[in-house]
Amino acid sequence: MSYLNVAEVETALALAARPANAGFTQLITLPHRTWEGRTCSALRIHAGPPARAGVYLLGGVHAREWGSPDILINFVQLVTDAYRSGTGITQGGASISAAQVRQIVDTLDVVVFPQANPDGRHHSMTVDPMWRKNRRPADPGQPPCPTGDGQGPGVDINRNYDFLWDYTTKFSPNAPVRTSTDPCEEIYLGPGAASEPETANVTWLLDQYRSVTHFIDVHSFGEDILYNWGDDDDQTTTPSMNFHNPAYDDKRGVPDSTPANDPAKPDAAKYREFIPAADLTEAITLGTTMRDAIQAAHGRRYSVKSAVGLYPTSGTSDDWAYSRSFLDPARGRVLGYTIEWGPQRASISKSFHPNYPDMVPIIEEITAALLAFCTAVASHTAAPPHADQTTAIPAQESPASTPAEASTGQAQR
Repeated sequence: MSYLNVAEVETALALAARPANAGFTQLITLPHRTWEGRTCSALRIHAGPPARAGVYLLGGVHAREWGSPDILINFVQLVTDAYRSGTGITQGGASISAAQVRQIVDTLDVVVFPQANPDGRHHSMTVDPMWRKNRRPADPGQPPCPTGDGQGPGVDINRNYDFLWDYTTKFSPNAPVRTSTDPCEEIYLGPGAASEPETANVTWLLDQYRSVTHFIDVHSFGEDILYNWGDDDDQTTTPSMNFHNPAYDDKRGVPDSTPANDPAKPDAAKYREFIPAADLTEAITLGTTMRDAIQAAHGRRYSVKSAVGLYPTSGTSDDWAYSRSFLDPARGRVLGYTIEWGPQRASISKSFHPNYPDMVPIIEEITAALLAFCTAVASHTAAPPHADQTTAIPAQESPASTPAEASTGQAQR
């Protein structure tokens, strides 16, 4: 076995939407062609009346993270086959029943976009294995970039979303934010917010499916499950301290865990991003659900933490998805996650694309996590309402990890 190439990912999606599955699948053609002229596809899985909740699974944003599309294709194949045949699903030591599969498909809109950056994936697989960005060409007059080992022109799609995109204005000058205005850098944010066709496809898909309530972007590497926010530490008590309040411009992005943080400087030390307490409870609970499923599958134990516990970022998909309802409540809340799959290897390249026999258990454990996540969301959605019911999924007994400092060279969201 080997990693799926660009054409094989698209073929697998089309097969999942074949006539035998027509009653509960829909193949979606994304409207924006990539810089190299490719058309992307996504898949919606749902049966029955309109869904009241949904889960949007995204992968393949960073080109060199070869396993993410394979994980989502495995998820799609297992769910569609199990629903059609009336069976459960087992991944390693983790499993869900046939009834739980039915509940996922009958209750939720499951929207899967496994290959958001096909140009970059093709370049990584055929030319430069360490390529991360899309394939936007250099602008006229731009100085030439070094090439090879992941270097060259292009945009990091996961810095291009319209969430605090203008980090030089929105963040403290002391913030260790992992974003760049240099077109040659692998974390280049692009010439404008949502400037790239790949970003536009991701956002278009969420606009089409207003039923979506939860979003997961699958990345590597680092054995982390990250929840909102990624720009600064979370806080639940001061709603006015938020990403869209210009009073806090140039104060964001220096989390409490930053070694250089000086408590005597309020502009650097005191900003924290508001998140409603119920959302934070749900974020940790669902993150713990995924962590436990991963451990059940093959024994590996992931950390659950707010995204800034890795490092501060701007323009990322999970924060963009969650931020939308704060600006326009009519859009509906979408809780955002990033999964960083796989352990760090002796070689950085092997961390992003392990030998395929080593990738197989990773595919299984992350698939188990996604199945457990969808099961929890579907069960909560299908449950009859009670007078004391809140928007948060009830907390589990298993505690989640607390935010921790990032380790250099690990997860690359």
